[in-house]
Amino acid sequence: MGRVLRPPGLHHDARRRLAERKGIACFLAYARRLPRGAGYSIVLRELPPPLPGETATRHLNRALEALVRECPGQYLWSYNRYKTPKGARPREENAP
Repeated sequence: MGRVLRPPGLHHDARRRLAERKGIACFLAYARRLPRGAGYSIVLRELPPPLPGETATRHLNRALEALVRECPGQYLWSYNRYKTPKGARPREENAP
């Protein structure tokens, strides 16, 4: 299945450093809206292991893409996670 999040999102380096530490369990979570305003259910997923040769950014993006595929109607597609930070060079469209 192809990538859901294009271009690759920007992530804070602390997440990568934490995930790389031995003996640390990392989880991803989201709140799934329940029908008719009945509240939310919290969904936890363990961060899958990285694929051989996978960068830390691609690893996290792949895990986030899996969560989006679980519940795409509830993903905030207008979320500006692709904004280039002030002073940073814009990323190339096909950069890894």
